[in-house]
Order: sequence, then structure tokens, then C-alpha cells
Amino acid sequence: MKVMVRGIYSTALVRLILKNGHEISSPTTSQKERFGVWSTESPDVMVCDTQDKHAVKILGKRECVEEFIRILKKDVPSTIFVGKTKQLENPQGNVQLIAAFPLNAKLELDALRSEVTYTVPWHHFCRAGSESLSSMVSFAEQLIEEGLVQPEKVYALFKEYISKLTPRLGSSIRIIHSKLDGRNIVMGPAKVIWRGNGVIKVRRLILGCGVYDGLNVPKSPGDYAITELRKESMYTVTRYYSLNGSPKGEYYNICTPIEMYDTYVKYVDLGVDVVRPFGKEPRIIDQDEPREACAAGKLPEHIMKKAFDVADELMKHLT
Repeated sequence: MKVMVRGIYSTALVRLILKNGHEISSPTTSQKERFGVWSTESPDVMVCDTQDKHAVKILGKRECVEEFIRILKKDVPSTIFVGKTKQLENPQGNVQLIAAFPLNAKLELDALRSEVTYTVPWHHFCRAGSESLSSMVSFAEQLIEEGLVQPEKVYALFKEYISKLTPRLGSSIRIIHSKLDGRNIVMGPAKVIWRGNGVIKVRRLILGCGVYDGLNVPKSPGDYAITELRKESMYTVTRYYSLNGSPKGEYYNICTPIEMYDTYVKYVDLGVDVVRPFGKEPRIIDQDEPREACAAGKLPEHIMKKAFDVADELMKHLT
């Protein structure tokens, strides 16, 4: 199988492909230098970043795409395959699907990349996050490659910087809520009203009418929500209030470990949730979605089990 790889995950993915006995097609200059590979043959599979950089598109012959997926599941076990596999209308009968890399998958890719070249902590987290973070990573790694700074010093500085990276108090951010069906739901603008120790609380106004999903509580003009987000936590909690501040209910969304940047927060919604309308007992909802995704081979079993463990812990805490 010949694979062409482009984008911010390319070094880690090329390492993965070569480790598993496959070939690289049309390598870039840096891929040639790092791996000593050279091939101009047409690829069986093409891999490139999605627009938001938190996932990759995989395109190619069905049997080759399936082999690439097998490799990803084995060596990057926190990968989540979102949306449906698309059958493309072309003579080759190619298919396309999206492999999402939540935080743990990014860290697994860091480990693969570090087998090839010096890699700062949270390399792919930074590269996916923003242009400024990506440039900072490239600059730091170039300094190390040229022997201008000590790797240990950079490692410590990077780890400290990332641990403190949270949106600024008073700033307006987006919450990017990625679904297992491939949709990205952007919530916001949300104003940061509190932060400390890797936790932020954001406030947003509720627009529209109807009822709150899962809570079955009516929405009213002037309602607002306070969402609490903790770095690397596997759930968010949103508390809904009426115009006069009366509580309406709590919604605990179980997700992949929360990734927090200066202007947005990102995670993959794992489907299962815990809800507690005000004055009522909590309950678990939407349990079928993660089970169906797991049965279809899209959601790793260990992540599904962890999601249900988190739901059970929340129930114990809230009851």
C-alpha cells in the first residue's frame, strides 16, 4: 500500500505507515530528509488535515483505506472515526472518511513523532490549536535541532506554558462541540466570567423557544446558561437559569478530554449525558449513541467504557 500524507500530523503518520511495512507516495522534501523515502508512484490512500486541523481526511481505494484504519486503531487507539464513510463518484470507486484526533490521540501521535525527531510536549495539540501556537512549536523545535537550546529546558517551559493556557477572563470564546455523526456544533459567543486552576466558567444567552434537550424544561426569553469547563475533564456541566436567576436544570455532557485554547474550547461529544431538571432526580440519557458507534467500529471500546464510567460517577455524586 502506498500512502501520500500531508499536514500537521504527517511526520507521525509517515512513521506509522513505514513501521507497518507500507510505502510513502510523493513525499515532501522534509519527509525525504527525515525518512530517506522516495517514490513518485500514485498513492492508494491520501491523508490530509481537515480545515480545523483536529482531524484528517482519509481518501482512497476501499481495501487500502480499511488497512490504514486498522493501523490507526492499533497504534493510535484513541482515534475516533466520525460521520459516515462516503462513496465517491469516480472511476476508482474511492471512499472517504474522517479520523478525529481528540487530546489523547494527539498525545499518542506525539509519541510516534518523537521516535523520529525531537518533539515538544503537546506538539500536535499546539499545532492544531492556532497559527501562533503552531509557529511557537516550529520555532522551539528548530532551535533544538540547531543545538541552540537545551531540550530539557524547552520541555519544562513548554509543559508549564500549556498547563496555564486558558481563555482570558472577560474574553469571548467559542465552544466547539464535535459530534460522533461528524457535525461540529459551535456554541457561543460565550463570555468568560471566572477562571482559575485550569477551570473556566462561561456565560451565554439562550436564544429561541422550545424546550431544553434532555431536561424537557421550557425555554423563556432572558434565559442564560453558565457552563463550567475543566482542562482534560471528560465532562462539561451547563446550568440553565431564567431571567431572574432561578435555576432550571443541569446538563452534564460527557466528552473526550477537554482541549482548552485562548479563544476556544474543543472536545468530541461521546453521546451519553446526565441531566437533572431543577428539583428532580438525575438520570442518564442517550446511551444508545456511543454503543452504536462502538459496534460500528468508529468509537474505541475503551473510550465508550470510560464514558459510561464517568456517567455512573456523576450519578453517584448527584444522587
